[in-house]
Amino acid sequence: MNKKRVMLWRAACAVVLVLGILLPATSALAHDRHHSDEYIDIIVRYSGEVPSEEDLDPEFKNVRTMTLLPVQTMSVPASSIKDISQMENVERITYDQEMHTTSTSHSFPVQADDWNQDMIGTFNAWEEGITGESVRVAVLDTGFYEHGDIEYAGGYSIFEDDPDEPDYWTNDHDGHGTHVASIIGANQGSRAQGVAPGVDLYGVKVYHQRDGSRTNASNLLAGLQWAINEGMDVISISSGYSTKSQEIHDLIQLADQQGILVVAASGNISENKNIIDYPAAHPEVIAVANVDQNGYRVSDSMISAENELAAPGRQILGLGIDGPDSFRTMSGTSQATPHVAGIAALLMQKYPGESAGQIRARMAEKARDLGDEGRDPIYGYGLVHYLPEQMEEPEEDVEEDPTEEDDTESDSDDDTETEDDMTDEDTDENGNGEEQDPEEIDDTESPQDDLEDDSSPEEEPTEDQDSEDSQDDASDADEEDEAEEEEPLQSTVWIRPSDTNGMAVIDDEDLEAVADNGLLAISFDSSLEYIERVSLTPEQVESIRSRNITLLIARIDMEWVIPSANLTEGEAFLSFETVQEPLDYSETAHSDLIDFSIEQNDQMITAFPEQMTYRFFTEQAEANQHQLYEWNTAQEEWILLGDTYTNSAVVGETASVATMAVFDPIELEAAILSSEEPEDELEEIEDVTEEPEEESEEDETEESTRASFGDGDSELPVVLVGGLVILTSVGGGFYFFGGKPKQ
Repeated sequence: MNKKRVMLWRAACAVVLVLGILLPATSALAHDRHHSDEYIDIIVRYSGEVPSEEDLDPEFKNVRTMTLLPVQTMSVPASSIKDISQMENVERITYDQEMHTTSTSHSFPVQADDWNQDMIGTFNAWEEGITGESVRVAVLDTGFYEHGDIEYAGGYSIFEDDPDEPDYWTNDHDGHGTHVASIIGANQGSRAQGVAPGVDLYGVKVYHQRDGSRTNASNLLAGLQWAINEGMDVISISSGYSTKSQEIHDLIQLADQQGILVVAASGNISENKNIIDYPAAHPEVIAVANVDQNGYRVSDSMISAENELAAPGRQILGLGIDGPDSFRTMSGTSQATPHVAGIAALLMQKYPGESAGQIRARMAEKARDLGDEGRDPIYGYGLVHYLPEQMEEPEEDVEEDPTEEDDTESDSDDDTETEDDMTDEDTDENGNGEEQDPEEIDDTESPQDDLEDDSSPEEEPTEDQDSEDSQDDASDADEEDEAEEEEPLQSTVWIRPSDTNGMAVIDDEDLEAVADNGLLAISFDSSLEYIERVSLTPEQVESIRSRNITLLIARIDMEWVIPSANLTEGEAFLSFETVQEPLDYSETAHSDLIDFSIEQNDQMITAFPEQMTYRFFTEQAEANQHQLYEWNTAQEEWILLGDTYTNSAVVGETASVATMAVFDPIELEAAILSSEEPEDELEEIEDVTEEPEEESEEDETEESTRASFGDGDSELPVVLVGGLVILTSVGGGFYFFGGKPKQ
């Protein structure tokens, strides 16, 4: 009896020791797991009530809750993504993408003339007393220096409450925002007077000084929300990003519904980019292209079917940030955009009874047609222009070319344009000594006599041959259309599917939110664990195939990655059903047996052109050397599929579907051998095990305790090893982590 009490006491002490080691270590591991993760920026869209920021994981940083949309933006550890996606009220998660300004060059020497204002008819408006008075214009940019030649009605920075480094709207760390704002609203009489100096101008800072000329799309989202809430009439955005954000599009649609005109830069072509930027690509936004002082396309101005208007954007004089009297010139669609915003403000004052949509239509109708007749991918409807009252019905010959109002013969056109070009060049060089890079000098000085027609943009030598005539322009447009179909950047969208008669379905809107070549993660939380099938309509399958979207089926216990090439035309059913009838040795499996299948056009597909990835999450998968097996129906046996581990998951790849499960290979082999032993040997084993139990009950208890907790000097190492094994099961899994082979 005393011996039994001693054994119980030793067992209790061992349990206390284990708990003392494991509980603090487990808490520390959970904390360290977050801290060791890379932080990523995400946008979370909720289907119901948005949780309070206080209720979120304290490890989440930079949380911002939108008021106009059920959305939160935040920085979170990468390993938290899957857990967030499985929250019941989370509709989808998108990765926050980088946004940048759309200027291509800048220099500090200035030019003294107002050729850009004269070109778009600014002075015609001023002669009528139209300066944009009482029109509220918001510029979303890098900040707004309080220059002596501009007045702001107000401003806002989304970083004013930044706990680490507050950054206020009057701090323009880059100079881009001040320059863009001055094109709209710099004072009359300034060396860089704006298009609409009478507007109520608001500066909205969406770029933090620590990030220079780069920011995130979520910051634009916050800036848009402020501008909408403050009742702006015009929003000007000289920035862009590559992949559609559904949340930003939702706010732009809301602005459009509230009568706010949104103008944005279409972007600049580079070696790595030849598709129009968002938000300019949205149909509710006026996309602005860039022309030089002769009305020709600047060589890096974006070519796109979404281009709506063109405006001056090359070597534009504006306000600087080096002092209250500083000036600078900058180029790009960033500079073209505020010209359009300024003309819109002038027209809103002149026609106060017209809606934003009517003002937009008026600008398109009165634009000076450039290039091909009508709207084209290079200039849109043409050069934005304020027409004086006596010219409200412009003559047909006026619309043909922006540089000829009174000329009638093509030969004299060329001569006149050449003279004007040389005069402007002389002013630049002699009037203020502006320095130009070789690329810009070639562009300005290139002769126009060899241009075949008015639609030929004046460009660098490498661009001239591509734009000799309208046929080449059309070819460029075709190439642009092809580029839009092959959007280079990838994005990932996490969604929670809807339940329709026990089958998961996805919304078309969620699919549209995924970029070309991106990934749609369909996440099933515990409340959806009864659903084992996803239904895709023929239209959704076609969108997935044409846009090369990869599918990820994500459950708590497994993930299944399906390349778009593995789907064919027609309706599709993706099944991942738990097998109820046992297969051989299934009792030794360390996971559910899951049968994967893809059905299309009433046929079960078994072989596919590309490999699919299967991930099974099991406790202590790596520590216990678990492996992933698939059931071979023909041979009626389990075949090894994968022995690679990624964060508590065992991974396998194959170009087929099958029933799969996780096994301990040693246990599986033992079960197979055991089933093959002769019956007489099994009987002998049974005889041995049937000896009287009374014989050594206390000894068995002692041996069991020693086996579990060690004995003597070896006791602590065994406890530590056990602790480590348990600790390794705490970490969660996440799809985007590389694996490592089993040791």
